[in-house]
Amino acid sequence: MGLRRSPEQTRAAREWAAFLAPNRARLSAAGLPPVATQSVTHWDDLLRHGRFAHHDDPSHFSIGGLSAEQYAVFVDLVESYFLAGYEYFAPAALRVEDQVRLSSRFGA
Repeated sequence: MGLRRSPEQTRAAREWAAFLAPNRARLSAAGLPPVATQSVTHWDDLLRHGRFAHHDDPSHFSIGGLSAEQYAVFVDLVESYFLAGYEYFAPAALRVEDQVRLSSRFGA
């Protein structure tokens, strides 16, 4: 017997796919590995830790390895994520000045 997704899980997966579709080029330009977009929980793990602390990642990716240009695209993606309506939390993977700017815009 297979597992069925709940209506909530189905809706969340659809919303995640809708966020990813228009952002594919920027995700690639940021140099993010495929594991980054596998699910919202993978993405949130990356934003919280700057790496995949709670998910398998054979590439051992870290935000610290991004070039300045890639990092700027990544920050833009993070902003787009919160603009898309995902619940705001302090993305500790970002530099303090970027966290402060996003917090002033999206924080409570």
